[in-house]
Amino acid sequence: MLKWCAHCQQFIGEMPPHADYGITHGLCRKCAGERPDLLSGDEYAHAVALRDIFQSLFAAGRRSDFDAAGPLVDQAIAADCRPVDILVGMIAPLLYQIGDAWERGTLTVEGEHEFTAFAERVIDLVEARMRLAWSQPERPAGDRRYLLMNAPGNTHVVGIRILGLWLHNKGWPIRHVDDGTLFDALTEHSLADEPKTLLVSIALPEQREAVAALVERVLALPAPSRPDIVLGGYAVKTGQVPRIRGAKLAADISALGLD
Repeated sequence: MLKWCAHCQQFIGEMPPHADYGITHGLCRKCAGERPDLLSGDEYAHAVALRDIFQSLFAAGRRSDFDAAGPLVDQAIAADCRPVDILVGMIAPLLYQIGDAWERGTLTVEGEHEFTAFAERVIDLVEARMRLAWSQPERPAGDRRYLLMNAPGNTHVVGIRILGLWLHNKGWPIRHVDDGTLFDALTEHSLADEPKTLLVSIALPEQREAVAALVERVLALPAPSRPDIVLGGYAVKTGQVPRIRGAKLAADISALGLD
């Protein structure tokens, strides 16, 4: 389930069951302290608008109708959704739904590629909106840094790109790496002694063995260069990847605990 703040319309996180992409509501920490009236007509109207925008974006994606996406993004922003919340709370779950449809055989490979291309264009659109609002400084040097990569063999870049934008919006220093550049980044002087976390996105259970081998290599690094390791992505969200020694599994983005 996707959980949104019923008052300010910010995406709060996900909650079980993770395979259910319906929208539920609660209060973020800030609004919980303000104790708004959740039964007011305005709050209900916001919830309905959010649900309708989500469904319309999904329908537009199935049609590869990018022309419809711009107005829908603008509607979401007008309903007080932050652009980053549109990415994390709407676009990312839509990608998981498409993954489910492809896995069940109800979507062709061509259809999956078309929706992915649609999502990439929507991310471009939302990122442009985000850049207009980016004014917060990065967190201080020496604070935790995040390295983001896809599992070897995972060619889907949309999910990891959304995660990177979400972290950047929170002010966390990030770097995108791959299995060819990861170890250079971990051992270079500027990062070697800093606390850091490696986030790896696994799309399919077949990628588990390659990730397990990667984790072993990372764990063999000397302590100053060795990051914490967190595994996420479609295969983790759907429970298709069992625990890998030395790595934490994060079924949803809110499990990272970055509030």
